[in-house]
Amino acid sequence: MNEAGVGRYEGLPLLWEDLPAGPLGQRRERRLLWALLILGVAARAVRYGLKFPLWDDECFLMANLLDRDYAGLTKPLNYWQICPVGFLWLELALVRLLGFCEYVVRLPSFVASVAGLFLFRHMAGRLLGGAALVLAVGTYAVAYPMLRYAAEAKPYGVDLFLALVVLAVAVEWWARGATHARWLWLLAALIPVAVLVSYPVVFVGGAASLFIACALWRRGRWWDWAAWVAYNAALVGAFGAIFLVSVQPQSAAELDTLRAYWDRGFPPLGSPLAFIAWFFNVHTGQLLAYPFGGDNGGSTLSFLLCVVALVVLARRRQYMLLLLCLGPLALTFAAAVIGRYPYGGMVRFNIYMGPIVCLLVGLGLAAALAPRQPRTAARGRTGLLVAAGALMLVAAGSIARDVAFPAKAAADMRFRDFARWFWFDMAHDGEVVCLNTDLGKDFSPEEFRHGFSAMYLCNQRIYSPRHARGEPPRWDRVSADWPLRCVQFYSSTYPLDRDGLDRWVASMRERYTLVARERLPFACFDKRETKLRAMAYVELFKFVPKTTGPAEP
Repeated sequence: MNEAGVGRYEGLPLLWEDLPAGPLGQRRERRLLWALLILGVAARAVRYGLKFPLWDDECFLMANLLDRDYAGLTKPLNYWQICPVGFLWLELALVRLLGFCEYVVRLPSFVASVAGLFLFRHMAGRLLGGAALVLAVGTYAVAYPMLRYAAEAKPYGVDLFLALVVLAVAVEWWARGATHARWLWLLAALIPVAVLVSYPVVFVGGAASLFIACALWRRGRWWDWAAWVAYNAALVGAFGAIFLVSVQPQSAAELDTLRAYWDRGFPPLGSPLAFIAWFFNVHTGQLLAYPFGGDNGGSTLSFLLCVVALVVLARRRQYMLLLLCLGPLALTFAAAVIGRYPYGGMVRFNIYMGPIVCLLVGLGLAAALAPRQPRTAARGRTGLLVAAGALMLVAAGSIARDVAFPAKAAADMRFRDFARWFWFDMAHDGEVVCLNTDLGKDFSPEEFRHGFSAMYLCNQRIYSPRHARGEPPRWDRVSADWPLRCVQFYSSTYPLDRDGLDRWVASMRERYTLVARERLPFACFDKRETKLRAMAYVELFKFVPKTTGPAEP
């Protein structure tokens, strides 16, 4: 029996080492597991608690929540975004309940990340034991993708969690001897919700269907097949309905743009040599960046450890585990061939593979380091302890990095610092009005559909007390002692209707005296501050009324 009281089935949990107590000993393994879990929770909590400023990709999505209702979120989104409508509805519900701020919009990802850490520990315990379990859980606990997307207002952290939920339920059913149909019925009930909130969970869901079918073919009963049919009907039906209602409208507007963005994730099938180069580039790049890695071969070590693990599974005839591990990748590759979803490119696109990669990395590392016989136990023990210590250092380094620089990029901090000063302090010295959000003036329509205006709007909603409360300007307060300040945001990326803006200023001067006009620049650099992406501007107009009474524009 394993530690949860579930009988061993199909040789599970898989132990690499042949020593009865393992090279580390059960007590030390438990201590290491808890230490890594605590460090994982701490690293996630620190990143979430530091309240990084929203960066541009978060703002591009979250800006769609500012003026839409639930039905509006099913329509094409602004700022080149495609996002599961269930995730958007969850975010909108939280924003309406708790307000729009960094903590609230990142709350789903944070909760999913912490819950996923302990769910992964449970699932991994069904499949692995000994040092392999310690190293797999440690990799999941400290991996950079898991920590980063634990505090980001994007669906990737929830994608990871829901994929893990599907895997965990399928594994639980299998590890219990594939004879408890209630787990399959649970999966059938969960999968529509998962698909509603996460599009890429369909890859894991499809692989789980194949995995369950193979297990049922070997020892299934007819009522188990009924649960499998119900699961597939729920998976296909839910995705079909969501595709028609939400995916298709969003894709029709943005898919061509996203295909260009996903280009690195599409295999070049026309040239065998180019395909081989692409294959190794992808698998030694961000696809397998666990616990860390990157482009240009940065994840070569993780790739080699995954290969070792796959060889171990093949030699031990763990064909069901091989199917579960490689099935989602095969389905993702098929989607990449037809240009519908990237295979590799950036780690967030395939983060739903994170649990499987961490299992393989842990097993591969244990296979490489654990002793084969008692006389090499001391040396193997040292290697495993060094590996566990290195994982702890990764978590400590992540915490230190986040504390030292609590932002993704310096430009994000500048946008937030401006909003903190301008929308709060200026509101104590006059009536501050946004031409776009308060007056409905759209002198740069493309900027407010696709540009850096998303950062301006999100920070305005957070740091302007009046906008946060949803209140209109107080026109009755405008006077010589309480001037009216009107703000226009634009950038060098999209055109500004300068003539229209000047006509608006001229119309304002019929009732107001223009006291001052100035332009404040914002340099929008990349993360490393080496490439100027765009110049953004806030143009400020200061008016006082010509008459003693209030004059609303």
